[in-house]
Formats: sequence, structure tokens, C-alpha cells
Amino acid sequence: MPPEENGAESAAVPVAADSEPAAIAEPVQAGPAETRPAERHDTTQSLIETLGLEALPAVAVRARVADPLVRERTLRALQDLRQIPALQSLAQGFMQAMNRPQVAVDEVVGAIAKDSALCVRVLRMANSVLVSPERRIEDLDTAVQMLGVARVRKAAQALFTLRDANRVAEGFDWRHLWIHALATAAIAEELEQQLRSAGDSQLHLAALLHDVGKIVLSTIAPDDYRDILVMAWNENGRLEEMERARLGVDHREAGVLFAQHNGLPAVVVEAIAHHDRPEAAQTHRFEVALVAIANYVSKTHGLGFSGARLDESDGEFGDLSAWRVLEEEGGARPNIEAIEEEIGRFVTGLRAELRELHETT
Repeated sequence: MPPEENGAESAAVPVAADSEPAAIAEPVQAGPAETRPAERHDTTQSLIETLGLEALPAVAVRARVADPLVRERTLRALQDLRQIPALQSLAQGFMQAMNRPQVAVDEVVGAIAKDSALCVRVLRMANSVLVSPERRIEDLDTAVQMLGVARVRKAAQALFTLRDANRVAEGFDWRHLWIHALATAAIAEELEQQLRSAGDSQLHLAALLHDVGKIVLSTIAPDDYRDILVMAWNENGRLEEMERARLGVDHREAGVLFAQHNGLPAVVVEAIAHHDRPEAAQTHRFEVALVAIANYVSKTHGLGFSGARLDESDGEFGDLSAWRVLEEEGGARPNIEAIEEEIGRFVTGLRAELRELHETT
């Protein structure tokens, strides 16, 4: 609807210059908002690609506070999520990939062999310096045995998710968001290994789906959500505020409803609802705090693009509220400086792995 019909103001949006797309930005040290990766041109390009545009529009309609009827309409649309085949398939696919009982190696190999891109991906993983420094792996049986079934299944799900990222919400290409989600999941698991011995098998899924509400909203209200992303980017405001103003709900509430409708585990629901404020989580607080820190690290290092900028209100790594939650839940204060150093090294390898995955798809 044109601005004059909506009674809304217009806001200028910077138009990106021509550039090669970059799914994964180069690392930038976290600091003041103007120096963080979300300010860089490559993240602008990620937003342009997500929206399927050649450049950001010169103006966008500024959202106003949504009236109760807008919220009511959005909630009705969210209640019908199970009738959207792409999203239903997405949820079922994650559950099958992450929660299926252990299977035989030959069954996994048989499934991989049917997809040439996945074959290449698994063999590359097996031949990486970190996994196999001394000998070259050329057969799938050895590769799967070396990597482990769980890791191979995650790799397969990542590949299929990126491959279908532009089919879930019509008019959107969410590959950059999924790269961000995959990075967040990998970092969360790495943090968990550093902080406790007994891992939560559902942490990966919780981190992977923490931003799924953005896809949900872009599915039920594509035109509105395209405007919301542009407005949030242009005004350097909080995406959640723009979402509530335009649609009456934000992506966290939408994601929670999606997760509940599809019977996803409680830890996934809590991570979706509270990954920005883990101290508000009622259950699974340790896991939610890990997701919160991983999400911050993923954004800071420009791993994919979550659809929103980091700003000063996001704070600094050592001051995140998630650390207090981890201290409360674990009984001891984590060594934040040591963890930051270890995560920095981990991200270096993860960046290369994600770039290779993006090129494979």
C-alpha cells in the first residue's frame, strides 16, 4: 500500500553498491555498533539477496503500532501453520534428522550415495586436516565411520536445508539465515563441550531453530515482512519492535507457536522464546544461555546473516547476561576470557566449513 494510503511516513534506505555476494562476512572485532559486522556492506548484500532484490529500495513505509485486530489476524494465520506444507516438512525433517535412533553405517552410506553433492561434502569433511591429517579417505564407508553417524546426519540436514532455503517462504531466500543458524548450533555445541561433560542431544536443534520465527512471519505475511526487514535495517532499530508494530507479534512469539504446533522439544521452545534474554527462561536455562552466547558470537563474526543489525544494546561478550545464567546453573563462574579465545580459534575453522557448504549448495 502506498504511504499516502497507509497514513505512514517514509524513511530513506541506503542503496547498496554493486558487489560480489558474501554469505559469510570477514571477522570484525565486536565493539561500538558502527564497527560491527552488521554495518558492513557484505551484510547489506545478504539482506538484498534474502529479499530477492537487486538493491534495497530507496524508501520504505514506516510501521506504526499495530492495533488489536492486526495481532488477531496474525495469530489466526499462525494457528494455520500446519497447513503450510513447506514449514511442516521443515519441522518434520529436523525431528527425523536429530531424534531418529542410531542406524547402521551401511544404511547411512546407502542414503548418502544417492546424492552426489552430499557425497562430496562428506568426503571433504573426512579429508579435512582436522579430521584426517595423514591419509586420504576415498570411500564413503570409511568416511562415515571416521566422522560418526551423528555428524554425518547433521551435515546432510545442513546441506538439504540450504538447498531448500529459497522454497520455504515464497519470495525469500533464507540461505544466509540458515548459515547463521548452523553457525550458532556449532558454536553452542562447542561451548557446551568446554563447560560441561554431559551434553544435551537437543541443543543443536534448539540453536538451529532459534530464529525460525522470522521464516514463519515471512511465510504468512511476505510483503509486510519484506518491509519490516528493510525498515529495521534502515533505521538501525530493533527488529522485534518493527515486527510487533507491523504484525502485532515478533519472531520469537511466532517461532514459539510454530514449535509448539509441531511438537518440538521444550528446550527448542525455550531457546526460541528467550535466546536474547536467557535469564527469563523458566526451564533449560543452561542450554538457552549457550544458544544466546552462540548467537552473539555468530553475529559478531559475520557468520551468515540473521536479518537484523547488532547494536549497542546487545552489549559486549563478557557482559552478556547469559554468563550469569551459566554461573547460576553450573555453580561456578565460567572463565570468559579463556572461552573467548577458544571460540575465536573454533570460529576460524567453522568459517571455512560454512563457506565450503555454501559453495556446495
